[in-house]
Amino acid sequence: MERYFAFGANLSPSTLRRRRVHTLGARPARLPGHELVFAVRGVPLLEPSFATVRPADDEVWGVLYDLDEVELARLRSYEGLSYREVGVEVETERGREAARTFVAKRPCPPRPPSARYLGLLVAGARHHGLPDAWLARLEVEPSRHVPVLHELVGAGFAFVDRVHRAFTRPSERR
Repeated sequence: MERYFAFGANLSPSTLRRRRVHTLGARPARLPGHELVFAVRGVPLLEPSFATVRPADDEVWGVLYDLDEVELARLRSYEGLSYREVGVEVETERGREAARTFVAKRPCPPRPPSARYLGLLVAGARHHGLPDAWLARLEVEPSRHVPVLHELVGAGFAFVDRVHRAFTRPSERR
């Protein structure tokens, strides 16, 4: 079994569903000595930036997922272009645990993410019961919203989710 620490869009169950990643377990986790920054270059106007972590005198809350090797490989296939995999030590209710996470290969200067992307982080943090103080930090993070364009992007992702559910056998749905 592999452990993966998620702090960005992979906090959201809808993101994992879209990527067809099935977890064996999930629990809140804290990565001490790091900060969350939006310093992975995205697509201007659509998705200006994505999240990464970097060493700092701070902490990052996220989710520690238990995955089998096949599921971790699937995640690697999505994260491999912009991110590199590193080992980290997170703190959970069980104590310190070793995990894998993905950090920016080539960070850019931080810039606000799209409201849609930040919404995935907030929704995932709520879903997994991350601390209220962390949720409050995410909710006040500056973000960008381009009316109509961002609604279309969100609708596109929702459409992909519906198509995935329609073509997935009930036994494969989790």
